Amino acid sequence: MSKIRNNPNRTEFYETAVSMGFYGNEEASLFGKKDNVRKFWEDMVLKTYCRPFIEDFLRKHSKITILDLGCGSGEGIELLTHIPPSNPKEMVNKNFVLLPIKIREYYGLDISPAMITQGRANYRGKNNFKFEYANLEEGLPPAILNHEPFNIYFSSYGALSHLEPDTLESLFRQIFSHAEEDSVFIFDVHGKFSPEWPVHWKSEKELLPYSMAYLYNKDKREKNKIEWFNICYWKPADLKMRLKRAAESVNRKIEISYMHDRSIFVGRHMDTGLLSPVTSQLRYQVNRLIDHGYRGEPKHLKINLEYLEKYIPENSTFWEKMVNYKNSWNRVIFFLEALLNHKDKRISAFIESEEIELMEDEFKFLAWLFRNSDRFPVADFWASIIGPQVAMILRNIEMAYAEAEGIGHGLMCGVKIIK
Repeated sequence: MSKIRNNPNRTEFYETAVSMGFYGNEEASLFGKKDNVRKFWEDMVLKTYCRPFIEDFLRKHSKITILDLGCGSGEGIELLTHIPPSNPKEMVNKNFVLLPIKIREYYGLDISPAMITQGRANYRGKNNFKFEYANLEEGLPPAILNHEPFNIYFSSYGALSHLEPDTLESLFRQIFSHAEEDSVFIFDVHGKFSPEWPVHWKSEKELLPYSMAYLYNKDKREKNKIEWFNICYWKPADLKMRLKRAAESVNRKIEISYMHDRSIFVGRHMDTGLLSPVTSQLRYQVNRLIDHGYRGEPKHLKINLEYLEKYIPENSTFWEKMVNYKNSWNRVIFFLEALLNHKDKRISAFIESEEIELMEDEFKFLAWLFRNSDRFPVADFWASIIGPQVAMILRNIEMAYAEAEGIGHGLMCGVKIIK
C-alpha cells in the first residue's frame, strides 16, 4: 500500500476528480462513479428510506428546507428530488414526491471549493439553492448556527466518515441542538465489516486507510499512483451510542427510525481488491445484469466467503448475517443458471424447496417470465428482462434485513428529533 496522506489532502483528490468530470452529469453504465449499481441499487435504496420522511413533511408543510452536509456538487438534492411516490397510483400524475418548487431552501456545505463551484454551476438560476464552503471538522459554520432550523439534515455516500468519532459526535450535538421538533437527520457512513476491506476488521484504530481509486479504470489503478486518506469505519452499536449520547447532552430526545446495511456484496472496492486479498467481479457483474445491453455471467456472480474467515474478530455477531445473505444470493444465481440451461426439473425443485420459502414468489415470477419469453419483443430477452429482474431480487433481499451489522459499504441511518 502506498503512503497514506493526511486527511486535509483528501480535498486534492476531489479537486482532481471534479476537473476530470466525475462530478458533472453522467449516464449510468458498467463503470464509473454513476454506474448502474449506483443508480438502480444504491440510489434507490436511499430513496426508499428517505421517502416516508419527505412524504410526512409534505403532508404538514407546503414547502421544506434542507441542509446537506458534504454536499459535493449537489448529488444529494438530485437524489431527494427524484424519489417516486410510495403509492403507484400517484405516479400517473406525479413523477416525484419532492419537486424543486416544494423546496423553500436548500443549503449545501462542502470542504471542496471545486465542488462548491461545480454545484453552483449545476444549479445556476435557482436562487433558493445555496452552496457554501465549510469544514465540518470545525463544526457547523456560524451562518448555519444562526439560521432557522431545517426540516431535513442530510448527508450521503459516506461524507461524514471523513470525521473522527469525537468530531462527528460534536457535530451530532450541534445538529440536535439546532433542529426543531420533527426535524430528521438522514445520513450514512462506511460500515466496519464490509467484505470490501477485511484487512480493517480487527483493527481498533479510529481512522483507517481508504481510497477512491474505483473511479479509475483498472489499467489506471496502479498501486503506486493511488491516493489514500484516512476515514472512520463504523459499527452500528458505536454509532447508536454516539447518537444517543449527543442527544442527551443537549437535552433532546431522538428516535433512530432505521439503521441499514447497504451494498453488502456490491460495494465499490469488491472489484478493486485494494483492501482485500481477493478481487471479485460482483459489482461489475451486477452492472451487467442491470444493463439491457449485456448479460450477467452466473459463474462470476457466485459468492464464496471462505477467504474472509481468518479476518473475523472474536465475539463478532455480523458473520451469521453475511453468510445468510450469501446463501440467499447464491440460490438466486443457481436458479438463474437453471433457467439459462433449461433445467426444468431443477427449476421446479427450487420453487418447491423449503430453503427458498421467503423467495418463492420471486422464483415463480422469474420462471413465469422465462416460460412467456415470446410475449416480450426485445432484442435480447435475457439481457433486457431476466437480468434486471435478478439484480432487483438480489437488492431486495439485502433490503429485507431489518438489523444493521455494519457489513455494507454504507451504514445508513435515519434519526427523528423530538424536543
